[in-house]
Amino acid sequence: MKRVILLLVIICLAVAGAGVAWPAWDMFGRTHRPMLQGWDDSFYYFWLPSVVIDHDLDFANQLAHSGTMDPAMRDLALKLPRTRTGLLDTKYPPGWAIGSLPFFLLAHLYAPPNATGFEPIYLIATWLGQLLYAAAGLWLAFQIVRRYFPAHIATIAVLLGWLTSPLVYYQTARLSMSHSQVFVLAMLVFWLALQLNERHTSARNWILLGFSSALLVVTRNVAVVYLTLPAWVLVRNLRSLESAAWLALGAAAPIAVQLVSWKILYGSWLAYSYGGERFNFSDLHLVGVLFSPLHGWFYWHPLLLAGIAAFLVWGWRRAEGRAWAASLLVIVLLDAAWPTWWLGSSFGHRGFEVPTFFAMIGFAMLLQASSTRLAIRNVLIAIAMLAVVWNLALLTLFLAQRIPREERVTYSDAGRALATWVTGER
Repeated sequence: MKRVILLLVIICLAVAGAGVAWPAWDMFGRTHRPMLQGWDDSFYYFWLPSVVIDHDLDFANQLAHSGTMDPAMRDLALKLPRTRTGLLDTKYPPGWAIGSLPFFLLAHLYAPPNATGFEPIYLIATWLGQLLYAAAGLWLAFQIVRRYFPAHIATIAVLLGWLTSPLVYYQTARLSMSHSQVFVLAMLVFWLALQLNERHTSARNWILLGFSSALLVVTRNVAVVYLTLPAWVLVRNLRSLESAAWLALGAAAPIAVQLVSWKILYGSWLAYSYGGERFNFSDLHLVGVLFSPLHGWFYWHPLLLAGIAAFLVWGWRRAEGRAWAASLLVIVLLDAAWPTWWLGSSFGHRGFEVPTFFAMIGFAMLLQASSTRLAIRNVLIAIAMLAVVWNLALLTLFLAQRIPREERVTYSDAGRALATWVTGER
């Protein structure tokens, strides 16, 4: 088992290094393109230079001059209708920027005069900070899984879950989107909730739970579904006004930033920033979000199906397991009810970042169940390693744009793309 752990650690470190180097490559090459590229990524990041450098929430100059979008997309965005306050509409909440702010400010101390916020020092500092968060999230996931399983099993389960899931992309090459930070914050919320449930009810824990829960929601609003476990803990353990005050104090800052942002952008303290996009529960795409070649979660990452099935068996007998299972059910329904249920450009289905943790618990259960049956355990590990190879091959094809990023990718499509890539064909 030690050899398996060492191999998985080496693979994780190699993937993390290569994944972060990939978007930075162009920035130091002939094109000098910012390592930040794309619509979602840009609007998550625009909060930082706009607030810190321009002292406003007008993203128009960032959009026009940053070079983070291709010209056609940039021009389209600049022509979109303005909000009631005359600003560019943005549906992306400020949570990712709040999490990245310490690293952006550190870079700002050493930035050249008249910096715009898109110089390499800013981008590298922000990306390295988010990478540190990602590592902390995996450490927290390990700490939680270790509560229920031996340390060596928890280690293998967490590393396998990461390497066979969409997180391997969103916590390396695409740290500029919200999904990595959502996973990290969810792990912190879960860990704190379990601590409080065991009567570790210090003021610090209440403040941290309030802050991390609020920041989770203002990082990706739909992540509110993962507050099922802390809600159950609050019902059981919140017994004083003092604890409630500490909880509210922790939540105040992220909530205040969101409310003030809405007021500045839309002229109202409360706003729905997604325009005409609405959940449609009369037209659910349950099979699609799970099993479709169009970014279906289990289609792209088949080992996660076994992990989730085992997790549901494990969780049925535990209160926290049932709370997590309820979160899983709700997020599946919400993703299935969204108009663009495949979520556009996506490595697998990026809407299931936190449920990867549930699969980690399932993997741990399977490994423990086979711990006394050497042959079965070896077969399980062999299958898991094949799943790792499959996921990393998909990741390579995805990064090299050998497979579509916004369209269906069947197994035969991936196989042909891999064959032509290996043989050097186009």
